[in-house]
Amino acid sequence: MALGAALLAAVLLVVGREPAAEAVRVLRPPLVPAALALGLAATTAQALRWRAVARAFPGAPVPARRRAVAEYLRAQALDVLVPGGVAGSAARAVRGRGSGSGGMRASAAAVVSERAVGVGVLLAAGAAALATRDAAAALLAAVVAAVALAVAAPALRRLGPRAGAVVVGWSVLGLAPLLLLFVLAAGEVLPHLTDEALPHSTDEVLPHRGVGALLLLATAALAGMAVPAGVGGFGPREAATASAAALAGLPAADGATAALAYGLLVLVAAAPGAVLLGVDVVTAGRATRGRPQSSWSAEPPRSAEPSRSAEPSRGPEPS
Repeated sequence: MALGAALLAAVLLVVGREPAAEAVRVLRPPLVPAALALGLAATTAQALRWRAVARAFPGAPVPARRRAVAEYLRAQALDVLVPGGVAGSAARAVRGRGSGSGGMRASAAAVVSERAVGVGVLLAAGAAALATRDAAAALLAAVVAAVALAVAAPALRRLGPRAGAVVVGWSVLGLAPLLLLFVLAAGEVLPHLTDEALPHSTDEVLPHRGVGALLLLATAALAGMAVPAGVGGFGPREAATASAAALAGLPAADGATAALAYGLLVLVAAAPGAVLLGVDVVTAGRATRGRPQSSWSAEPPRSAEPSRSAEPSRGPEPS
């Protein structure tokens, strides 16, 4: 949390306070519902990726589709609200553990693997976007992407080529709405990046404006959010995006403004998960009293049918 705050303070010290004031303009009616819709689309794809990866780990229950989406919404809200950005994923692993002795290990492995696939696909896209602008940065992104995919490789091998391709496909489908949300946010607060009607004299200042530059900034912002520091990605996201703006030949302040605006829309997109968490808190006593903690799985672990041997004998059921 301290690192994230320090990074954000350093960025604002360099670019000034204007980006923060400009970013607030993104919170207007057309973009708020767009953030909710695109956030839900991304969450749905990521939740289905989680379900697909969980099948690779015997002992990891596979949640039903609606349950998976609800759990992922909760997790993303926690990732945004709790310092570090990984609390939601950890909670998802705990809440999804099976009843067997290896349930916690399998559930955690499924969560780590599906997150690793997402990071790998994101950074691979970032490496492609950087390839023509900065070879060193592109190589670094490619190396980190390879490491992330190596973490997920055992799960992908167990699933087989076809199911593994489905996992990667869900990752791409989960990434696309987030990239679009960033483009919408940046286009709102930085219209000069996409306005082709600007005088050509501005090309000297903005030589690489356009959708390509926005996509580069978007991948940098999402990569920055993957760094487990700060709250809701604030700090690492702005530092990464301001740096990417410089690589794209744009003012660093533009990158910071776009990242801050996107961060505000991310908070909006996390609202449904926050509502679910609030409902959980209000109903915690009634919902957990007398129920096993790992009862949400709609499908049994892949290794065998769920065992009932660990449950105490209750005697014959009343006729």
